[in-house]
Amino acid sequence: MLSTLDQRAALQAKTLTPDGGGGFSESWETFAVVWVKVAPASAADSFGPDALESRARHKVTLRRRTDVAAGQRLAVGSRTFKVHGILDEGPRAPFITLLCEELP
Repeated sequence: MLSTLDQRAALQAKTLTPDGGGGFSESWETFAVVWVKVAPASAADSFGPDALESRARHKVTLRRRTDVAAGQRLAVGSRTFKVHGILDEGPRAPFITLLCEELP
């Protein structure tokens, strides 16, 4: 399985910094760079008034980590993925799978 982890990815967490006016500015900070395998899971188009929206979902496999959470992001080259969920088989499992949606 290790040989299929063929792409470098940056795991990113959101940071909020006070803007001095009572609000916050949002930025994304890389907290780890890991090897991953990205596999398409599904795609869907939704139609609305004057709008077409496409969503591509992926499964991203990486070596098991305990610091990954839903809501974080994953940057693979020029592509960005939002982490929606984590499939973890327990502390003895060597890998975890992230359920992600590719961001435009």
